[in-house]
Order: sequence, then structure tokens, then C-alpha cells
Amino acid sequence: MDDQENKKPNLQITELFGAKAGNDWYRFFYGIIKRNVDQNGNPHLYSKITMDNGFVCSCSESQQKLSRKLDELVLLVLDYELHANISKTSKIANEQFYHS
Repeated sequence: MDDQENKKPNLQITELFGAKAGNDWYRFFYGIIKRNVDQNGNPHLYSKITMDNGFVCSCSESQQKLSRKLDELVLLVLDYELHANISKTSKIANEQFYHS
């Protein structure tokens, strides 16, 4: 058998996940979702949604809870300018973290 026949394609499959501001489908954004299981067998989901002015990310134990959290974060960013209010910063592990 030829080596060319045995080669598998180099593909990475990514699951997409979306979030929207309230019931406004014109303010819908999408990003990735990663699914894992912890050492006790509990599900752990993580999503990072890219927006026009940055991104939001969250994690949860269920897809429904993750969806609600991301929808709320998108609403906070768009309607309440969450990313615009920088407040105070702290440097932790060579990264800037913003807090009030």
C-alpha cells in the first residue's frame, strides 16, 4: 500500500457558538466553543465570542447556562459599554487585568 493512501488529512474541526444582545438578531456574534470533562466526569464548556470592539468569554457546566451568560455579556458590552469603562488595572502574571 502506498504512503499517500495512508495519510490522513490535517483537519481541525471547530464548533461554533453564538451570542446575541437580548432578542435582537441584528446584534448577533459568534465564536468558538470547547467542551471538556473534568477528572470527576463533570462537563466543562468554554466559549470565546468575538465582537466588533473586543471579545467576551465565559465557561459553564451546561450549554444553556453558557448561552445565557454570553448573551448577558454581549448586552453589557453593547448597551452598557462594559469594555469602555476601564477603571483600575492590576498586573498579574505579566497581564493587565481590569477591575473596579
